[in-house]
Amino acid sequence: MGILNGQAQSGSRCPAGRALGPFRLLVGAVIFVSLILGTRLSCFAMQQNTLIPEGHAAAGSGTPGGHEAPVHGAATPGAGAGDHGAPQKPGGDQGHGSAATPAAPPSHQASTAPADSKGHGAPSEAPSHGDAHAKHGPELPQISSIAGVTFVETMINLLDYELHGRLLGWRPNDIVIGQVTDNVNNYQLGVLEALRFTTLRLKDSLTRMGDADAYDPDLEAALNLLMNRATSFWFPSAESSYGEALDHLKNFVEKLKSGRRSFYYRKDNLLALITAYKDLLGNVNKSLIMPVSWWQTDDYFYYARGVAHVYYEILRVVRAGFQSQLASTLYGIDIMDEILHELHRVEEMHPWIVLDADLDGFLANHRANLNAPLSEVVHMLGVLSQL
Repeated sequence: MGILNGQAQSGSRCPAGRALGPFRLLVGAVIFVSLILGTRLSCFAMQQNTLIPEGHAAAGSGTPGGHEAPVHGAATPGAGAGDHGAPQKPGGDQGHGSAATPAAPPSHQASTAPADSKGHGAPSEAPSHGDAHAKHGPELPQISSIAGVTFVETMINLLDYELHGRLLGWRPNDIVIGQVTDNVNNYQLGVLEALRFTTLRLKDSLTRMGDADAYDPDLEAALNLLMNRATSFWFPSAESSYGEALDHLKNFVEKLKSGRRSFYYRKDNLLALITAYKDLLGNVNKSLIMPVSWWQTDDYFYYARGVAHVYYEILRVVRAGFQSQLASTLYGIDIMDEILHELHRVEEMHPWIVLDADLDGFLANHRANLNAPLSEVVHMLGVLSQL
C-alpha cells in the first residue's frame, strides 16, 4: 500500500511538474533576452557618448552624429549662430561629462590681410565670409577695403531711411499723423537712441589713435545734431537737425576714402562699442519686464525693436570688419554669431497687435517674447566684453 500510495502521490504531482516546466523555460528565455538586449543597449549608449579626441580618429572617419571631427586651423562646420544656444567646447565636448584634454579654440580662418600704409589693420580687400557663419547665421555684408567706410555708411542708411525712405518720414514730431502712429514713432526713437550711442563711440574711440588724438569736427557736429529733441517741430525741427547730421556723416565718409581720417580696427575699440551697446540694451530690457499700462505695452515693444534693428545691422558689419580681433579672442566669433542669431530672431517678430497677457495665460505676452532673445544678447555682450 505504501508503494501504491507513493506511486499514487507521485503520479498526482506529475501533471503540476509538467505544467511548471514550460513556464520555467519561458521565464528563463525572457531573462536571457533581457540580458542580451540590455548589453546591446549599453554598448549603443557608450558608442553614442564616446568622444573621439581630435587627431586620433582615422582619416575619413566621423564623430558620432555623422559630423567630421573638427580640425584646428579650419572653420568648424558647426560653429555659428543658432547651433545650440552657446559656443561649443573645443575637442568635440558636447557636455557628456568627458574628461578629454582641453584643446585649443577653433580657428575661423580670420582675415589676416596686412595693415595699410598707416598701420590701421584695414583689410586689403573685402574679406570672404564663406565660413561657418554662412551656414548657420544671417548673411554678412561685404565690407569696403577702406576701414570704417561700410560702418559709417550703414549708420547713414539707417537714419536716412527713417527720414526719407519711410512713408511720411519722421513721425515723433508730427502733430497730426504722429498722434495715431505711435508704433512707428517709438520704433524711430529706438533707432535714434542706438545711433546716438554708435556715433558717440565712433567719435570718441573708433576714429582716434589715442587719447591725445583730436576729435573729428564732422563727427562732433553730427553727434550734437542727433542729440536734438526727436519731438521738436521747429526751431529747429527734428528732420532738419538729423538731415544735417547725415551730411556731416557723409563728409566723414569722404574723409575716410581720401585718407584724411582713419578708422581703427582695434580690440579696445571693439570692446568699447560692445560695452556701450550692452548698457543701452540692459535699460531696454528693464522696460520690457516692468509693469506698464496696457496702452503703453506696444510703445516699449517697438522702441526695443528699433534699438535691436540698429544693433543687428551694425554688428553684422562689426562681425565682418573686426573678424581678426574676434578670432584672437577665445570663442569671440562664436559669441558674436550667437548675438546676431538672437537679433535676427527679433527682426522676425511682427505681431499684428502687441499683447501683454500673463506669462501663463492663454494669450501672448509680446514684451516677454521680445525680452527673451534680447536678454541673451545682453548676456553674450557682457561675456564678450570680458574677454
